[in-house]
Amino acid sequence: MKFQNKYKQRGLSFWGFIWGSVLVVCTAYLLVIGIPPYIDNRKLHNALESLTEEPRIMEMSRAKMIRLLNRKLNIDYGDQIVNLDKAFKVRNADGNRNLSIDYELVVPLAYNISLLFDFENHVIAKPGT
Repeated sequence: MKFQNKYKQRGLSFWGFIWGSVLVVCTAYLLVIGIPPYIDNRKLHNALESLTEEPRIMEMSRAKMIRLLNRKLNIDYGDQIVNLDKAFKVRNADGNRNLSIDYELVVPLAYNISLLFDFENHVIAKPGT
């Protein structure tokens, strides 16, 4: 086999290898920093959904709901994720209770660069559940 142009057959250069390695390391760093907030948010959402399955949810006060949520989150080591006194909201609408946990999380990356995560968790508790 005869090659027409030897420059088209070159392999990966040193600088190409360095830039590729930097790209892989930066992507891995972003994944390591960015995935745990989503896991923590999933814990909050699961606790909020399990709260709607509690008997007599329609008669519970907000303070009792927060105590139940903290108990459920304590099992998953999620009780320090967010301050529920500030983030947990209960609204009554159309005979249902709308429960929500809305919060923002800032994760520093390097120097003055940060990632901002904005999470909104909403569930509806219906009478009779």
